[in-house]
Amino acid sequence: MDWSIPWPPEGPDEADRRVWRTEDPHDSAPETILEEEPLSRFLLQFTLFQAQIAAPYHARTYRMPIARLDALWNMLRAVPLSPFLPTYEAERFFVAPGLLATVSSDEDEAVVSFGALRRGALTPLLEHGFRWFHFDG
Repeated sequence: MDWSIPWPPEGPDEADRRVWRTEDPHDSAPETILEEEPLSRFLLQFTLFQAQIAAPYHARTYRMPIARLDALWNMLRAVPLSPFLPTYEAERFFVAPGLLATVSSDEDEAVVSFGALRRGALTPLLEHGFRWFHFDG
């Protein structure tokens, strides 16, 4: 997949352009999807996504009932952006001191992934009794 913005701008008020995602640019009829966020907010989403991937310490839960997340809302603050990559994981971003989290969910179940700069930022997550697919803390 790749991302692009229309060029040249469609008008003088087009400072924060829309971002297009092309699923398979080498296909004879590639599918192009308009991202929900304009360029400035899309870049913030992309940066948060890359920061979590690049974090030295990670944790990821197995799929669990969405009600199990209730305990996390006291420690995490939502980043006010639409879900990132909605046709794939539709991840919503959350932050806490030293911690970046993404939640991928449907109406019933969710998977939570964490990235941290320090191993100790993951340790308090053990109190929630999640079943971990991966845990560096």
